Amino acid sequence: MEHEILTVDVLRCLDDERTIKIVVTSDDDGVPHPAVKESLRAEEGHLVYLDFIESSRSNRHMTKALWFDGKISVLLLTADRRSFRIIARPLRAVTNTKRFEGYYREAKEKYGLDLATAWILQPLEMSEGTLRKRVGEEAQRRAYFNHLDRLALKTDGAPGFREN
Repeated sequence: MEHEILTVDVLRCLDDERTIKIVVTSDDDGVPHPAVKESLRAEEGHLVYLDFIESSRSNRHMTKALWFDGKISVLLLTADRRSFRIIARPLRAVTNTKRFEGYYREAKEKYGLDLATAWILQPLEMSEGTLRKRVGEEAQRRAYFNHLDRLALKTDGAPGFREN
């Protein structure tokens, strides 16, 4: 199921280092906490990112989401200005084992930092948020949301209300 959520397009975005990758968690009051996570990528149908600070807000919020079946949001902004939103659930916090050792080596080699936690996230849904695409989708699905001034024409052919 996860493989279907992460489309080929999204996988390419995750692999592109020019893509801005933001993980959004929330605190106890529901206040969003967006954080850029350069290490975010796809592995075996899941999302993975490395957290380098044990006491970071992201790490604390992610732990709470893991314990209480919460959700987080991921925003991807590509170099060509397309955007994707992924809703995910923390599946696992990797803090030891051989898998952790591999992530730890990567953290040291690629980022020059110690690793606190490797987060494994289960994608639940994905949508493209690129403005032109969304406007087109909304026009198709909800034509009745059009303002009257867009539906009517003035007698001179200009957009606006008809004159009687």
